[in-house]
Amino acid sequence: MPLKTRAASLRVRLVNREDAAALVPLFEAFYGTYFGEPVLEGTVARRLRQVESFETVVVAEGGGRLVGFASLRVTPSLDPTPYAEMTELFVEADSRRLGVASRLWKYLEGLAKEQGATHMVVLTGRMNTEAQTFYRNAGYEQYAVAMRKSLQTPGTP
Repeated sequence: MPLKTRAASLRVRLVNREDAAALVPLFEAFYGTYFGEPVLEGTVARRLRQVESFETVVVAEGGGRLVGFASLRVTPSLDPTPYAEMTELFVEADSRRLGVASRLWKYLEGLAKEQGATHMVVLTGRMNTEAQTFYRNAGYEQYAVAMRKSLQTPGTP
C-alpha cells in the first residue's frame, strides 16, 4: 500500500535495537559506499550502539515499515546554551514529498528544545539543492561556511 494512503498513520519514534534489520535498506540508500563497510543488520546495530551516548536517532514508521530516519546531537559549548545539530535526515524515495521529512525534523526540534538547545544547525551538500530548498522552507537560513580537511595520511584507508 503506498504511503500516501497511510500518511496520517505515520509515527515518528526513537529508534530501538530491533530496528537494525529494517534500517538496512534505508542505510544502503542513504550512505551507499560511504558507510565504509557492508550495510548488514549487525553493522547497523553496532553503529546504533556506538552513537547512543551522544546522538539521538529517530525513525519514521508507516504501514508497518520504516520509511525514514533522522539523528540529532545536542552539543554543549562555551556559550551559555547548547546548540543542536540534525546530523542525518533521510526518507525513502517512495515516501518523499508526503510530509515524512517534516515530521522527522519537527520531532528532532522538540527533542532539542527539551535538552535546552536554542538553535538547530543542519549541514547538507552544496550540490544538494533539493535539501537546501527543503531546509529554507522549514525556516533554516544560511549563516556560515562549512569547511573540512581530511586527517588521514594519503594512501591509508
